[in-house]
Parts: sequence; structure tokens; C-alpha cells
Amino acid sequence: MDKFRNALEDCLLADLGFVGDPFTWRNQSHCSENYIRERLDRAVASAEWCGRFPDYRVINGDPRHSNHRPIIVIMNKDERERCTAGDKAFHFEASWVQEEHCKMIIQNAWHLTLDARGGNVVDAIREVGEELWDWSRNVLGDLEKRIKRAKKDLEECRRKAINSQSAAREEILRYKLEKLEGQRELYWH
Repeated sequence: MDKFRNALEDCLLADLGFVGDPFTWRNQSHCSENYIRERLDRAVASAEWCGRFPDYRVINGDPRHSNHRPIIVIMNKDERERCTAGDKAFHFEASWVQEEHCKMIIQNAWHLTLDARGGNVVDAIREVGEELWDWSRNVLGDLEKRIKRAKKDLEECRRKAINSQSAAREEILRYKLEKLEGQRELYWH
């Protein structure tokens, strides 16, 4: 560790700090006596880099299916606002074409925009996207909300002191989240 610290000093690199869970690695033991959590991963940069990106922010992200949290560096306000607000950009899901009503939704939105409203292709594409997005929310129901809640519960559990109860609860919550995300993966892929 001393050699690593010296290398950082020689390169004039400093720790950028973070927002989120301070522990970036867990051994995910089911037993509190063997449970280990550490801050192994971090973002570093030079003073020149910090001057170039004064609005940077470092987030210890969601570990998903790993025992490591990703370190996410957001370098400007616009990107930070987009990430915190959630990316609302439309993306077409391949699984939609297997759904019974998908073709009808696309055709109705397309013809309504072009024929009834006299719109152009760009308007029709936008309308199709909006209709598909709305349909997707209604088809999925509250699955995304349940996933978000499970993530929040897991984060709260991970921030508590380690004991046999919290280790067991974390395992249950991790399993619940994996199951919910598996349902989403089955649906979307």
C-alpha cells in the first residue's frame, strides 16, 4: 500500500471522494462473523483534471450482480442532471414485437400522425415512441417500482452495522432483487 500511495503522490493524483455507500467491496458472507466490507475502489485525478471538470461528481454505484460497486465519474452538470433524473431517452425493446398488440399500437400511432394529423415522419416516429412507452408502462405494471424499492431496502440494509440479523436480511433482499430483475430480464429479452 505504501508503494501505491507513493505512486499516487508521484503522479500528483488525489482521491476525488464519492457519494453513496462508502464500501465498494463486500465478500457477501451469510454469516456476520465472516462478513467483510471495505472501500477498495476509488477515483483519483490530478489538480489539472479537477480544474478542467470542476462540476465532477463520483458515485459509488449499484453493485447489481457483483461484490464490487462500480465507480461512476460524472464530469459535468448536464450529465449529472440527466443521470439523477433518469435517462428518459426512448429505446425500442426487441421483446415488444412478440407481444400481441405491438404491431397494432405502432400502426395506429403511425397512421394517426401521418394521415389524420398531417404530420411528418419525425412526428410519427415520436408518436410511435410515446405510445410504445406508455403501453410498456401499462404492460409491465409496477415491476420497476418493486425493483427500485428492493434496491432501496438493500442499500439501507448494507449501510447498517454488521450482525447476524443484518447479514441474513441482506441475503434475503439480494435474492429478492435478483428474482425481480430476473423477471424483468425474462420480459425484456
